[in-house]
Amino acid sequence: MQNMNYYYDFSGQKFNYPLSLSINSFDRQVFSRQSSLEISYVLKGEYEALSDHFTRIIKEHELVMIAPDDIHMIRKIGEGEHVILTIHVDFSRFSEAMVPIVKDAFQSMICTDVENAKVYGKLRHMIAQLIVHLMEEQNNLFELNAIMMELVNVAANRKYPVENLPFQSTHHENYMKAIRYIDQHYEEDLHLEDVANTLSFSVSYTSRLFKKYTGIPFVKYLAYVRIRASLEALLEGKDSIEEIAAACGMPNSKSYTSVFKEMYGVVPSVYRKRFKRNMKVGNELHEQEMVFDDALKKLLAHLLMEIKEVVYEDEQVKIIKQQGGIICQIKNASEYQSVLSTQQNMLEVVIKRK
Repeated sequence: MQNMNYYYDFSGQKFNYPLSLSINSFDRQVFSRQSSLEISYVLKGEYEALSDHFTRIIKEHELVMIAPDDIHMIRKIGEGEHVILTIHVDFSRFSEAMVPIVKDAFQSMICTDVENAKVYGKLRHMIAQLIVHLMEEQNNLFELNAIMMELVNVAANRKYPVENLPFQSTHHENYMKAIRYIDQHYEEDLHLEDVANTLSFSVSYTSRLFKKYTGIPFVKYLAYVRIRASLEALLEGKDSIEEIAAACGMPNSKSYTSVFKEMYGVVPSVYRKRFKRNMKVGNELHEQEMVFDDALKKLLAHLLMEIKEVVYEDEQVKIIKQQGGIICQIKNASEYQSVLSTQQNMLEVVIKRK
C-alpha cells in the first residue's frame, strides 16, 4: 500500500477540470498511455523512466516529461522511501477553441540541472508556483488557470532537445509491439496466444518477453493494464464496479476487486469513496482532510524556498536573495575569466540581464 506519510491528491476529474496534481509513492509497474501531458518530479528516492524514446534513472529533484500518447512506465528503483509528484494536464477537458492540435506539440524528455537545464528550471518554477497556489486557503481559479497554461506553454516549447536513448535491441522492439497491441485490445477477450499470433511470435517467445521486461506473467500484466485504464471511470462515479470491470475487460467484479486491491492496497469502492470526499488515511487509520501537512511541506521546502528567493536563472547563472544580500552562482565557472564576488557587482548583473 502507498506511504500515507507523503500523500496528496488534487484531482481535476472531480470537477471536469484539466489539471491534476498528486504526491504519492505508487509503483507503476506497467506500461501505460494517456492523452494528457504528464510531468513527474522525484521528491524522494530514485525511479526508472522507460518509454519508446529512452530508459533512464531519475534521481531526487529531477523530472521526466511524457508527451501525450507516449507509452511509458515509471517505477521505483532500490529500497527505502520513494515519493513522486505527478502533474497531468488533460487536453480533452479543454474547449476546442482553447487548445490547438496537441499531436507532436510535446516531446518526452528527461530534465535535470545539467540536461535540458533551461526547461528544467522553468518547469520547477511552475511546479513550485502551483504548489504554493494549492496551499493557499483562498484559491483563485483564474490564477490557477494562468499557472496551468504557463506550465503547458513551457512544456510545449520544442526548441529544447529530447534525450533520446532508445533500447538497441530487437527484443525490445518486439516487446513494444506487443505492448502497443495490448494497449489497443485490452478491453477484448485477450490471451497470450492472440498477441503472439497477431505479431507472428511464438507463444513461448512472447511469454519470455514479458518475464524479461516486466518481471510478471502476461496474465497479471494484462490485468494491471485493465485496472489502470479503468481508474477514470471509477473516479467519475457514474458506473457500478460490475460495469467498470466488464468495460475494461476483466472477467468479473470479483477478479477486478482482487487485482485492484493488490495494486492499490484498498478495494475499488473504498478508493472511490476517499477520492470523492478528498480524504486520506493517516498512520492512526483515521480519515483526514486532504491538506499539505508538515511532512509534505518539509519534503517540498526546496521548491517553496526557491520560488520566493530566486531572482534570475538561466543555463549559466543563478541569482538568489539570501540573508539580505544577493548570491550569484555561476554554473560553469571554468568558462569565465573572473568570478563576480561582490554583492554590488552581482546586483548590476541582475539589472543588465533583466
